[in-house]
Amino acid sequence: MVITADAIKVVLVTARCGSFAAASQELHKVPSAISYTVHKLEDSLGVSLFERQGKQLVLTEAGYHFIKRGELILGELNSLQDSTRLIAMGVEPNIRLSFNNIISLAPLTPLLRKCEQLFPQTEIQLAIDVHDGVWDALLSKRADIVVGAPNQVVSHGEIGAEPMGTVEWVFAVSPAHPVASLPQPLTERNLRRYSAICIRDTSVRLQPKVAWLLRGQQALLVPDFHTKIRLQAEGVGIGFLPRHFCQPLIDDGRLQGMTVEAPKQSTPLFLAWHRQSARPCFNWWLQQLRDPALQSSLLGPLT
Repeated sequence: MVITADAIKVVLVTARCGSFAAASQELHKVPSAISYTVHKLEDSLGVSLFERQGKQLVLTEAGYHFIKRGELILGELNSLQDSTRLIAMGVEPNIRLSFNNIISLAPLTPLLRKCEQLFPQTEIQLAIDVHDGVWDALLSKRADIVVGAPNQVVSHGEIGAEPMGTVEWVFAVSPAHPVASLPQPLTERNLRRYSAICIRDTSVRLQPKVAWLLRGQQALLVPDFHTKIRLQAEGVGIGFLPRHFCQPLIDDGRLQGMTVEAPKQSTPLFLAWHRQSARPCFNWWLQQLRDPALQSSLLGPLT
């Protein structure tokens, strides 16, 4: 006998009611049908799920195991039915969001909680991309919405985009680094002698870029701004940092901001999305991410 959802339900109700007669009333079946289903299942499994104690049916150890797993299986089946209906109605199975690593993710916490309440059937997938890897994620359809896509808007009929602010860059080094004692503005000739700490571009289809590296300069590639800032504060290398990330370290003396002959221009950032992805959860996230107050907080301190 194949273990069916109906057979699991019969065992669960019988265990709760303590008799075939009581279970039959709840399930609106004759007691013989309930008894037959249980005995047929026991014969198929080769175990006893119940033992009789007086007039009551009591679960055996195998019976306890069966109902414990059976409750989980029924719950999953019910969830499968509900989620399938919702997806047929247009609710997404997942929403994919990619954030430029220049973005602070701290303000997202309340949005993630709210999204889980509003769209419990939709899986949220967050990714971090670097430089043009943000545009690459959108064009490669690895993301439905991207936050902080840098510089020029990618021209594509299926892509929508809106400006969401700019990033100001600061050339910052450890006060203990040799560069900290050089006369300002710093020249490329002086800077070229020291390693630049760079974050690797995550582009796959687009040509990867390096944010700042002088010709002939040694590069130390790191995965994120957490690492880059820490290493620059420890005097391992040099480079530009987003002001919203490094200003607290400049204020407390762990980093020293300096002027250079060729400063790095501010970077415009964009919120961009696939026009074809419009569905309830997608629309909700796009609405939240368009909020100017949220966009401002996304360009906050690194936490």
